[in-house]
Amino acid sequence: MAETMSVSPTNFHLTISSLPACCFLLKCIHRGQVLPTQFELLLHQHHCNRIILRVGLRQWTITVTDHSFEEGWDAFCEHNIVKRHDTLLLRHSGNLIFDVIHFCELQKQVLLPWTVPLPDLLHMNVVASRDDIHTPTRQLQVASSLRPNFCQDLSDSICFYQVFNSATPNSLKIPRFIDHFINGSKTPMLLINTGNKSTQIGVKHERLHQNWRDFILEHQLQHNETLVFVPESENIFTALIFDDTGVEKVFPWYHTFNIYSHA
Repeated sequence: MAETMSVSPTNFHLTISSLPACCFLLKCIHRGQVLPTQFELLLHQHHCNRIILRVGLRQWTITVTDHSFEEGWDAFCEHNIVKRHDTLLLRHSGNLIFDVIHFCELQKQVLLPWTVPLPDLLHMNVVASRDDIHTPTRQLQVASSLRPNFCQDLSDSICFYQVFNSATPNSLKIPRFIDHFINGSKTPMLLINTGNKSTQIGVKHERLHQNWRDFILEHQLQHNETLVFVPESENIFTALIFDDTGVEKVFPWYHTFNIYSHA
C-alpha cells in the first residue's frame, strides 16, 4: 500500500530532484513507439517485459518488445477506441500496472462505460493485484505533481492537455471543445495546483492569461513541453508537465510517495 513520505528540509531539494517520475505521456502510434528511457528502466528493474494498462474498471496485459507495444496492444486499442494520433497518460501504480487517461486527437479525455476516476493509491494494495502475491515486495519512492490520493472529478469538467508554444509565452490556448467547460464567463479564474504549490490563473478569450507568464517561468516551461490538466472540481485543476520525451518533470514542491512491486 502506498504511503506519503516525509523528507528532511536539509536534503529536500536534492532528494526530490533525484526521484523518478511515475507518470508518462505516450503517443499511440501502432508500432515503433519512442518509449522514455525512464519507462524502459522500470521494465528492466522488474526483469519483465509485460505491463498492465488499466482503464477504469478494465485492464489489459501488454508485451513490450524492441521499444514498442506488441502482444495485447491491438486489442487494447480496439476495445478503448484508441486511434493513431491519440495520447495516453500512464501513471505507475506499482508492479508495472499503469492507470491510463486516454486523450483523443482533440486533446480531451475519452470517456467510456468503464471509465472511473483515478484510483486512490493510498488505499489500494497493488501487490495483491497480481497472482504471485507471496513474492517478497519492494518499495520505490517517486515524485509527481499529482498526489497519490488525488480525487478526480468527472462530473463538472474533463481532463485535457495542451502543448506549450514558446512563441506565445503570455497565454495558453484552451483546446477546442474544452471551452464548454472553461471560459471567461463560466470559470474566470482557475486554481492550478502543481504538487504543493497553487497558482490563480485568469481565463480570458478562451486562453489562460492572467499570471500565466509567472507560471511558465516558475515551472521552467520549454517549447513543445506538454501540460496535462486533471480536474478536481469545475475550476480547480492539477497540472502535470511532461518534457519532450514524455516523462513528467519533477520540482522540489511536488508530492513524494511510495509505490510497491514484487522484488
